[in-house]
Amino acid sequence: MHSQIARRSLFAALALLAACASSTPVETDKLAALKVANLSKGPDANLACSGQPTPEQFQKFVANGIQRVVCLRAKTESGTGWEEDLAPHSGLEFVRFVIEGPKDITEAKAREFAAIVGDGEATLVACGSSNRVGAMMALKAKFVDGKSNEEALAIGKACGLKALEPAVKEALSK
Repeated sequence: MHSQIARRSLFAALALLAACASSTPVETDKLAALKVANLSKGPDANLACSGQPTPEQFQKFVANGIQRVVCLRAKTESGTGWEEDLAPHSGLEFVRFVIEGPKDITEAKAREFAAIVGDGEATLVACGSSNRVGAMMALKAKFVDGKSNEEALAIGKACGLKALEPAVKEALSK
């Protein structure tokens, strides 16, 4: 009887460890070798932040540990719009979640964004320069992860936040 209880306890502990280990960490060192623009580690182990990747870099992401790319740019912006066609051939999941500017720097958008990036898959979040990426990471940190305004802003800056900082500060103060 005691051995059955011990086995069940061991099984439960292993299942719990497996559930906690479901996040796939991004190895930014591998991505750095691809010379991805404005690359930085995200606030979560499964996230990396960057500027716009090239088609050549995009095709090498799976081999370098990325499972999904989330692009914050509209298809109509210069230098983007090709990813939807290339993703299936590259083995990547691709999500376009458009952040056009200050009007999209909201708690609601942060919660939508968190739902997209929060499942533990190794994800690269990109925009033109990483400014919008930093903005969304800051808002996610505050409204989803419960960080203070100061911590959220520091996360945003570490992920590329620059020109959208005033809009982020305003959103964080609400």
